[in-house]
Amino acid sequence: MKLTSLAIIISLSTCAVLSASANGNDNAKAMYSTSTAAKDQVTLSNWADADFNHWSFQNMGIHPTLMVPRDGNVSVLPENLDPKIATLNFEYAGQSFSVKQAMINDRTDGYVIIKDGQIVHEEYFGTFGPKDHHMWASSTKSLVGQAVGLLVEQGKIDPNKTVESYIEELKGSHFGQQTVRTVINMTSALDYSEDYANIEPGTMHFEYFRRLGLVPAYDLMKLDPTKDDTPRGLLAFAPEFKQNSDLAVNHKYVYHSPNVDVAGWLVARVSGQPLQQFIAENIWYKLGVEHDATFMTDMTYTPVATGGFASTLRDFARVGIAMANHGSYNGQQVFSKAWIDDTFKLTEEERAHMQRSIYKDKDSGVYDEWLEGYKNYLWVHDSDKRIATFRGVFGQHLYINQEQNLVIATFSSAESASNAARTTNKPRLAAFEAIANHYEQQRAQASQNK
Repeated sequence: MKLTSLAIIISLSTCAVLSASANGNDNAKAMYSTSTAAKDQVTLSNWADADFNHWSFQNMGIHPTLMVPRDGNVSVLPENLDPKIATLNFEYAGQSFSVKQAMINDRTDGYVIIKDGQIVHEEYFGTFGPKDHHMWASSTKSLVGQAVGLLVEQGKIDPNKTVESYIEELKGSHFGQQTVRTVINMTSALDYSEDYANIEPGTMHFEYFRRLGLVPAYDLMKLDPTKDDTPRGLLAFAPEFKQNSDLAVNHKYVYHSPNVDVAGWLVARVSGQPLQQFIAENIWYKLGVEHDATFMTDMTYTPVATGGFASTLRDFARVGIAMANHGSYNGQQVFSKAWIDDTFKLTEEERAHMQRSIYKDKDSGVYDEWLEGYKNYLWVHDSDKRIATFRGVFGQHLYINQEQNLVIATFSSAESASNAARTTNKPRLAAFEAIANHYEQQRAQASQNK
């Protein structure tokens, strides 16, 4: 199979796909006029750049895309509006913010706050509105994690079995020899880097990003798969991953997106359905969502399990409501309660995986004070209060707080990819906690007044 020779063909300039400018969303001009000047046109090379991404994240049809249809009656989201929540003030890193300021500072396109199943505040910015779709990016991973959980509950997947027990094509590969649990906890020790800023041709992550669609791969697009066995898609590329010789399997958590491609393949293989169909019939139908969703695919039309989902903001929030309610919503058990419980029951070793990671290194640029663990593709903040997040690059967040029955959903077109490294994202995470603390104080006050 030819890999490195293809990489040399691609110029380093394509790496600008993940760079960013400093302009705010109000300055985003790309594709918003009847006749768009060349400099304002969104392409596969600039679609993730700041200002261009404000349009492209709402129009993921620039990539191959499959439909995830809705079905049944819409589940109504009642309102109990409290506009003052947007002006709630809090302190972070010696600075004062309001909730709305924290959102705007990280180029939020829209956010909704839901308490006890009721919308208390909802706000949209720029051209984004309640009927517009927006990419979830890596928040898709957490949805795929719940799809795996449904199959575990049905007895069709054993997390302790190896991946190659289910996927014949991965036999003998590094991925094939890992347990399902290793893959869904991202402790597979891949020889790979999730570095969005330094994408060098010839590296595994460059070749992976080309198959993912983050970096354009025109040479792969024109290959005839009947005459050339170069892996064009994510699944065919999966056997290429090796173990990092400096890293032990199941030693520490390292954020590696290719794990989720394997999990998506696992869902499809075990269920006998394409991933988008499994999610539609087992999750999307049951939520009573307002709109169809879409799934970005690779060039072989395989759904990008690691980051391809797109929906409207309220439908994103409905997923969070189900998670906050132990998997139940719209009169149905959408997600597995046992799987969600398992996710929050972090073992000491699973906590150690996070403690050994770069996210708990205070000297790193991606230190995260909120994280306790990562399990089943869910970012666990507090296992006792059962607080967690779905997270996607460029500011896609779904905050879930079971103790407070609180859900906060945000879509953004931030100016750089890494949420952990982007300083404007941290006050937004702090805003989530400030809102939760606000409702905790309200509850305590009400209890005192009884």
